[in-house]
Amino acid sequence: MEIKIVITKKTKEQILKLIDQLVDWEAKSISENFPRKGTIEQIEAPKPMEFIGKIQGEGIKFAEPEIEKSLFGAWGMFNSFVPGKAALRVLMNLQDQNPGNKIEFSHLVDECITFFSKSGLYKYRGFPKRTSESARGRLVSHLLLPYCSMGLMIIKGSKKTGHVMITKQGFVFAQLKNPLLDEMGKKRPLSQEERNWFIKYLKEIDSRGYKEFSFLLGLTNFLVNSKRKYKDIVEWFSKKEDFIKWLRERSRYKDDPKAFSHQLDNVARTFASGKIALLRELGILSTSRATYKVIHNLEGEKDAEKNNK
Repeated sequence: MEIKIVITKKTKEQILKLIDQLVDWEAKSISENFPRKGTIEQIEAPKPMEFIGKIQGEGIKFAEPEIEKSLFGAWGMFNSFVPGKAALRVLMNLQDQNPGNKIEFSHLVDECITFFSKSGLYKYRGFPKRTSESARGRLVSHLLLPYCSMGLMIIKGSKKTGHVMITKQGFVFAQLKNPLLDEMGKKRPLSQEERNWFIKYLKEIDSRGYKEFSFLLGLTNFLVNSKRKYKDIVEWFSKKEDFIKWLRERSRYKDDPKAFSHQLDNVARTFASGKIALLRELGILSTSRATYKVIHNLEGEKDAEKNNK
């Protein structure tokens, strides 16, 4: 069946009003029918300030941390500590409100997508901006799994059917006050207390094989007392022998020099952007765009460039 609509001066306003109603209805339909997984009762996304106040920890069973061995820390697409922290708070709420019940990892992902959307956090770097399956996938691989690798939460079983638990370390970090989550409108991603805590924690797990701290320290040493540009940072990655070896062992293009060289450049750019973003959040690098001035070092000293002359 074909419907033709003739717009005249008399019918213009009525037709435009009808189109607006159809658009609103479709948007509502998409929102209501967005697929959700898991059997535990779904919670309304709490307001940011409600997270810490409602969680005391009595109903939460902590998991023992499992630290992954990783020569370069998190995958290069991991570019912010805040989305994972927000996810920890969602997990705290789920575990606290469902004591004794297992929280499916897929259910946690659903609740995170809902909370990030309703709270407006999607406006900030790192948070998914859509509720699509591809956005869910990026949330899992780029933002949540690194926190599992660091020992802040763990997944028992597979990502599709397994359940997730927070660790004591994840609980402590989640409770620290955060500018974005607790003072909406402030743009600084991490408080100084959070920065100090995370740097100390990265040092602790470095000795257990998760080498994010060592890698960030090496990059900081490369940048200190210099006027490096972004291309210099990419080149630093692409010429690191251990980085090249690591990528080659995982690459489908390892036997094709031209294709591998192209892949190496792309991955080097990904890691350069991700690690620089983490150093900015930790307060190690200045936040000025296109500059990479070291203002603190990872040992906690200020004026790092002056101290290293």
